[in-house]
Amino acid sequence: MNRELKPTQSPDPTLRHALRHVGRAFSAKLAGRLAEYGVSEAEYVSMFALRRIPNMSNADLSRWTGVSPQGTNEVLKSLIAGGMVERHAAPDHGRILEACLTERGEEVIAACEDAANALEAEMCSGLKPREVAVLEDLLRRCADGLGAPIRDRGFPPVRLARSSSRPRG
Repeated sequence: MNRELKPTQSPDPTLRHALRHVGRAFSAKLAGRLAEYGVSEAEYVSMFALRRIPNMSNADLSRWTGVSPQGTNEVLKSLIAGGMVERHAAPDHGRILEACLTERGEEVIAACEDAANALEAEMCSGLKPREVAVLEDLLRRCADGLGAPIRDRGFPPVRLARSSSRPRG
């Protein structure tokens, strides 16, 4: 193996190498920007989901984020301790606890999303708007090809759609 190659170089450039490289670079930069708001990537993903689909149970949030139920519970505990999330009993099932953002959580996720949007714009600064749209479409089709479609239409599931308003306490 050629020891002269840097980690950003591939001895055999492939699409998977490019995807991994861009994903790692974006993730590293995003983590730095999120840290300015005291939020980890796992916390950001959970808050991102809760902003769009309030009142998710731990199991629903785990499925949505792709994090184990135990990991999701730890993320939620951290967000609750930081005053960004609160839990309440589900109206239709007293043993299920649903999570929603607090006012502070709404403020923090808004700032984090602004930072993520700015990073996305930076990443795509060398592309024309039409190319960005084509890239997104191609990535969605690739996800479909892997049997992991990006479900952003027709979501949330029926159970979640029924309980999409925050309880007044």
